[in-house]
Amino acid sequence: MGLTEQHREYAALSDMELAEAAVTDLDAFGELVRRHQDFVYGAALRIVRNPVMAQDLAQEAFVRAHRALSGFRGQAQVRSWLYRIATNLALNAVQRRREYPTDEVPDRPARIDPAHDAENLILRRELEDAIAELPPKLQRPLVLREYEGLSYQEIAETLDLPLNTVRTRILRARRSLRDRLEAWR
Repeated sequence: MGLTEQHREYAALSDMELAEAAVTDLDAFGELVRRHQDFVYGAALRIVRNPVMAQDLAQEAFVRAHRALSGFRGQAQVRSWLYRIATNLALNAVQRRREYPTDEVPDRPARIDPAHDAENLILRRELEDAIAELPPKLQRPLVLREYEGLSYQEIAETLDLPLNTVRTRILRARRSLRDRLEAWR
């Protein structure tokens, strides 16, 4: 079977089918990585806020996932399982190394109104600080919703929480941010 045929075969499989095949088939695992690498990287980046470290953590998350595949029972979605591995690694890295988020902002093209850009930068940093100061139980659902674009149901499955709990925590997180950033309204 050619590489293209094999890729099409794997692309047609569900994540759960790929996970089962990946126990003994590295190509199947490669397809899982391809499907979820951006999501896993994003999950780590939201915590460590350092692109290089997030890349390393995402790679380590997939290494650990591969080692643990034989014990994966499918009680959660593969995506949720990978998210948990990545976020646990990222939280441990921040705690262990005392490496807190950086203040670096990516270069962007200059705009016509530098005062407006400066104000937006300050607001963005205050928002990031406010999100970072939220308790993890409020921060995680909010980040998954607003930055990762997950539905409430997907968040509930990812965090293994009841759907109404997810809704309540996101509402509380938004209220907290609104109160904290009241001066910007």
